[in-house]
Amino acid sequence: MFTKEIKRLSKVERQKTKSLLKLETYLESFKVEGTTNWSVNYGGNLTTHRLVSFTPELAAKILDEFNGNNRPLNKSNVRFLTKEILAGNWVPNGDGITFDLNGNCNNGQHRLKTIVNTNTTLDILTITNLSEEAFKTIDTGKTRSGSDVLSIEGIPNSTHMSAMVKFVFAFKQGRFSANRQVQRTLSNTELIDYYYDLGEDETYKSYQFFNSVRDSYSNIMTPTHVSGFHYLLTEIDAKRGEEFLRMLCEGINLTKNSPITALRNKLIKAKSHKNYKLTNEDLLKNITYAWEKYLEGKQFKNLRLPPDYEVNLVAPKELGLDF
Repeated sequence: MFTKEIKRLSKVERQKTKSLLKLETYLESFKVEGTTNWSVNYGGNLTTHRLVSFTPELAAKILDEFNGNNRPLNKSNVRFLTKEILAGNWVPNGDGITFDLNGNCNNGQHRLKTIVNTNTTLDILTITNLSEEAFKTIDTGKTRSGSDVLSIEGIPNSTHMSAMVKFVFAFKQGRFSANRQVQRTLSNTELIDYYYDLGEDETYKSYQFFNSVRDSYSNIMTPTHVSGFHYLLTEIDAKRGEEFLRMLCEGINLTKNSPITALRNKLIKAKSHKNYKLTNEDLLKNITYAWEKYLEGKQFKNLRLPPDYEVNLVAPKELGLDF
């Protein structure tokens, strides 16, 4: 049986294309020391699995000679991977670089390009001699979301928490634009770290606050805005931050000329009138402007943003106020 298996493997080796044999020569030369190749009959092809140390030189060689049939490089994906590697967030996750029976790379070109760009060497599992049809099924599944990774981490209410943490991050970075092309979010690895940086107790309190007003806040803000602003404002002043948002959401205990009343009226109008809308940036600016005027004890009937207004959440002591 063993002799027959050896003969069968030898026949398969003879059937490999010249391009694949050339590729495997390169990969074998950069195989991680002390590791062993193994062969698996996978999808009707006898594939070879090896752990390869991808240097910038090897990555460039493969991109130049063995990447002719791949999809166009996604520059934003390369920038994202570059950021992850330079930030030290790269973690081997079992996702290999794969090649078909002609030696063409069909998964991993973005990692290879990032290795070249960052002048980094990474040890990555490779699989060679996959069928040409395999390319059609790569990356067709659902991408793991931020809520997925928080759930795996054991964090409750992961969908809401993911959105809230990303909102707080974007706000603190001064990224208020509604332009979806603006990179203002976190990678999955950064999301977990930032969640813990914000504090488990503090983020949960903000989620609890949203739950306490969810039946009475009339949808004038999104759930993410409610819990996100609760975190941001109570970080400045716990008592007044919660008081401001509860009156805004519930419409209770408001005075006629309170900035909260003016803000609430404006948000209700934006919600109910089809010809009056606020952009995401305008919404955030109106909320923070009303908050600032509330802290200063100002009174007015209508909320009008100054043309040159810029968001600048500051602590009470920086305003010169004594609570």
